[in-house]
Amino acid sequence: MTSHHLRREQRTFLRIMMGLGVLVLLIGTPLLLSAEFRLEVGHRLGFVPDDADQLFGEGDLVELVVLVEETPNPFSGPSREYTAAYAAEWLGDRVRLHDLSSGSEVDLPLRRYDLISGADDGSALLFVDETAPGGRLAVLVTRATGEVRTLAPGEREPAIPGRWDEEISYGNIGCSGVSPGKVRVACIEHGGTRLVFGDWELTAYPFGRSDQRQSLYRGRGSDPVVGWSPDGETLYFQNELGLWRTDATGV
Repeated sequence: MTSHHLRREQRTFLRIMMGLGVLVLLIGTPLLLSAEFRLEVGHRLGFVPDDADQLFGEGDLVELVVLVEETPNPFSGPSREYTAAYAAEWLGDRVRLHDLSSGSEVDLPLRRYDLISGADDGSALLFVDETAPGGRLAVLVTRATGEVRTLAPGEREPAIPGRWDEEISYGNIGCSGVSPGKVRVACIEHGGTRLVFGDWELTAYPFGRSDQRQSLYRGRGSDPVVGWSPDGETLYFQNELGLWRTDATGV
């Protein structure tokens, strides 16, 4: 009788362990296989920061246009200040510029563009489609007014000082993404729990106070293009998975 009860308890124990094993597989397999699922779990459970609003998704044809200006830095060499100017949305028959500062929109008579170049003072941007049906098509946008002017055939560049044959360069901000006016600094960081939940983390700190760094958002995919609002209070960032906005006033 004792042996019978012992075998029954053993079988019960084995069934419990098998059930637990199945449960672990059901939960653990998606976590192991899907980086997207792991990051979603990390966001939902509060393991990693998720303080951002998604403005455009993975399927949207959009580009974050960031202007970079080199300025003197009292603490070291020159700083590079990153200003998010537009979200350029490709709509097939036109390109729509969403002004991230004013919220206004302006449509460009372009189906696409190959080059964005700028005036030396950042006051105007030139969008160029080298493969337009009628030949090279260039459109000048004045940032302050939103005025759009199509350059005449044969007109290679506007009569404004600028590097009109050079692409405006974003680059990776690393940990030196200074805001306009040197209010805050943004960083893209790697390592630590990012190996489990996401691939990179967006952080920020007050200019000159790197010891006060705060985490804002954990993401996956390639390192994003990052730019600040003109007042240095909002961060915009984009990679192949979407375009987001996050508030940095608490930093």
